Amino acid sequence: MKRIPVLLTLMLFAPMALADTVSAARGLIGRVLPDNADLFSVEVIPQENSLDVFEVESVGGKIVLRGSSGVAAASALNWYLRQYCLVQISWRGGPVTLPDPPPRVVQKVRKTTPFDWRYCFNYCCFSYSMAWWDWPEWERAIDWMAMNGINMPLAVTGQESVWREVGRSLGLGKDDMDRFFVGAAYLPFGWMGCMDGWGGPLTESWIDRHAALGKRILDRERELGMKPVLQGFTGHVPAALQEKFPDAKFQQLPSWCGFPGTTFVDPHDPLFEEIGRTFITEQTRQFGTDHLYASDTFIEMSPPSNDPAFLDAMGKAVHGAMRAGDPDAVWVMQGWLFVNNPDFWQPPQAKALLDSVADDRMLVLDLYCESRPAWK
Repeated sequence: MKRIPVLLTLMLFAPMALADTVSAARGLIGRVLPDNADLFSVEVIPQENSLDVFEVESVGGKIVLRGSSGVAAASALNWYLRQYCLVQISWRGGPVTLPDPPPRVVQKVRKTTPFDWRYCFNYCCFSYSMAWWDWPEWERAIDWMAMNGINMPLAVTGQESVWREVGRSLGLGKDDMDRFFVGAAYLPFGWMGCMDGWGGPLTESWIDRHAALGKRILDRERELGMKPVLQGFTGHVPAALQEKFPDAKFQQLPSWCGFPGTTFVDPHDPLFEEIGRTFITEQTRQFGTDHLYASDTFIEMSPPSNDPAFLDAMGKAVHGAMRAGDPDAVWVMQGWLFVNNPDFWQPPQAKALLDSVADDRMLVLDLYCESRPAWK
């Protein structure tokens, strides 16, 4: 008797998932081509060897876009627009004029991506380009990402709401958090542990609005089949925490670009995992999870020790804190630290950090590889 509900669930899930993918893709087409959306139909096809695939074909009076996900179907649309209509969509939006009549695709086109993960953004984008974005800008950017095959975007908008609750659980007051949070134009550099408080404080209403915006961003990205990368605990904490936990061991990080050094929980101290668990648990409560977490502890700063044993412990602590809150956690790390500070990250130091976590639990992003490929 217990098997029947499981079978029914499986039978009901597949049509619902297909309908969700079609609906997500049709929604994107309607936003990008509001005057021409009826020219297209959307169908779902299986992946090829666990990789996304799309097809484009003219059937009757329709351009049929087939994809293994919302992202794949959006990529099919982009392929048709670029290759057949000579139209390019930017993330700034704008009117789009298609040829009349629209070109037919006589011979079916089929494309399979060679990549499991297609990543977008680094932290600095959230300051340099996106500090003042609201939903209209984000909606256009998410559509653009989907049309260009992105399935793994960095999504850290609204994490101040998580830290606000974590701070409260640790006994910190509003003044303590105000000295920790940087202003809206400097958020990435607070997230990466480079500075505290600069340009702040943030108002409660700002934090609430951006938590709501972050949820909206994640809902749309997941609707299209993306797996967003959320924030992981880096070890960077409000300085006031030292007074609340006088027996815990903390490290003072060196100055970044002339700003005062920030406070870091020593990776050997049990408090590191405790805060990390609390952070991931609260973040999951507010934003859900796809088990991918960004953490860049020393992005443009030298660690307090170059001892490989310390760096190994740090890596284990960062991932251990993620796993304490999510056993399926994968650490997503920018490889920029190796490019930016090669004098520190000699082979023994790099090996200690990279070997501290199993290969299938860490992804290293080589975001400057077109000029200076760190992986070589």
